[in-house]
Amino acid sequence: MAFADQNQFNALIVDNAAVWINSLDVDGRVTFWNRAAERISGYTREEVLGHTRIWEWLYPDPYYREAVFTRARQIIQQGDALLGFETTIRTRAGDERTMSWYSEQLFDPLGELLGSSAVAYDITDRRRLEDSHDRQYRLQGLIAEISAALINIAAEDVDRVVEENLERLGVFFGLGRAYVFRFDLPADRMSLVDEWCADGVQAYRDHLQQIPLKTHDWVTSQVLARQVVHVPDVDDLPPEARAEQEEFRREQIRSLLLIPLVSDQKAFGFLGFDAVEAPYCWTQDQITVLRLVADMIAGTLARKQVELELARQARVDGLTGLANRREFDSQLERECAARRERSLSLLMIDLDHFKPYNDAFGHQAGDDCLRAVADVMRSILNRPSDLGARYGGEEFACILADTDAEGGLQVAEHIREAVYALNLGHPERAEGRVTISIGVCSVHTRWPVEPRALLRRADEALYRAKRAGRNRVESLTMR
Repeated sequence: MAFADQNQFNALIVDNAAVWINSLDVDGRVTFWNRAAERISGYTREEVLGHTRIWEWLYPDPYYREAVFTRARQIIQQGDALLGFETTIRTRAGDERTMSWYSEQLFDPLGELLGSSAVAYDITDRRRLEDSHDRQYRLQGLIAEISAALINIAAEDVDRVVEENLERLGVFFGLGRAYVFRFDLPADRMSLVDEWCADGVQAYRDHLQQIPLKTHDWVTSQVLARQVVHVPDVDDLPPEARAEQEEFRREQIRSLLLIPLVSDQKAFGFLGFDAVEAPYCWTQDQITVLRLVADMIAGTLARKQVELELARQARVDGLTGLANRREFDSQLERECAARRERSLSLLMIDLDHFKPYNDAFGHQAGDDCLRAVADVMRSILNRPSDLGARYGGEEFACILADTDAEGGLQVAEHIREAVYALNLGHPERAEGRVTISIGVCSVHTRWPVEPRALLRRADEALYRAKRAGRNRVESLTMR
């Protein structure tokens, strides 16, 4: 499916996320309300956007509401982030749901405070399970610990924590393996992404990557239909599961349990358990509890995707897809602070006579032009350490780590020539096309560098390029 731009795609991801996502302005009014928030609360975005009435609806008790609203104000005004803060809301239908909140300040790409953003998880079922004393006590305690481990972790720690808790479950049940498969539905394939194996049991993560779904159709068709696959003895599998039976026997599996991972009512993988030494038959209560674990893992993986996307948006310019000014400043600080012998080059890039271009062709054409220049930069800055950024308006910048003056000048010329080769018509340029001017500042040192000094020298080189007639590169060094 094609999208008009990256912003549309990003908005679709956030709006359709399986977790509640909303944002507030500095006065506590709702500015964003995704579909999960609608589904859980029962209130549509049309009813809640632009005012604070939702606080009264979700928290009808005025004292409780004031306590919760105070925490929200602390986030917006003081920057106090919430991690795993739990509240009880009353939905439109009148039932109560327990929500766990992750919330922090929200800034625009230029660093201006907009308010706060929040991600919430409906943990009502887990809370009910923890309060149910007729369940297996030890397993209940383990699930509570797993839930606590999963609910507050950062996106970069998800795989590690999931595998740690796969181990705890595998040991608890005395199994050989516990693992997570994820589907790539557009490609009709699946891959083993997280795995724990008992001592002496072979691991398969390196081997089970990009497996066609059709090769295990008996299993995958049930998982995609959100059905639990419980096989107490692989010898008893039906004839239509012959392919799976042969695979299970090769992996010395005696029994297995596969539980769908579901997000937005769709299975995107499964949580699996293998018994390898002796057959194992899971009880219905155990399956119920493990389905809850699967829901936790599914929610955590969905949150990881959302948080990574939100983090990416915070670092990326919405128009061009390059790093934004905030990310540029941050990386320049890191590069300049390095205490090792290295070369560093900084490129400052400006579109020549961009205002007349905008006036003649309109802002949409101007945006298209900026995106085209950004694409050129992306195609040339192909090292992981290179950073291309939109510095502001029609200005761009590049940080080239471990690049000397000659290398910086060479990269700058490549960018200038590639933009010239786009042959984007310009109404006032003598060349008849869009051109850019570039200032390069390079330094070779083993000591920290003052970022502002580097920027000043690069700006000075850019000014020289413009004064000399534009559509050219000027280079300076800093000692």
